[in-house]
Amino acid sequence: MAEPAVQQPLRFLKKREVCEKIGRGKTSLDTLMKNDPTFPKPIKDGKGRSCVNYWYEHEVDQWMAEWARKRRPERDD
Repeated sequence: MAEPAVQQPLRFLKKREVCEKIGRGKTSLDTLMKNDPTFPKPIKDGKGRSCVNYWYEHEVDQWMAEWARKRRPERDD
């Protein structure tokens, strides 16, 4: 029988934290957001250009796992 999934508390990441997590700079993250439709959309805290963007950490983690799976070569063991 499979173990039930442990529910993690929601955690929000700011842009700097997302960059650190995925190993990219801010400009590279902007390009990724523009060109990769699978990358999680940010949550805007306010209106206008100066509002802070947040991402759900679990969505970024899921994107990273899928990104790695697509790039890892299949192994024939």
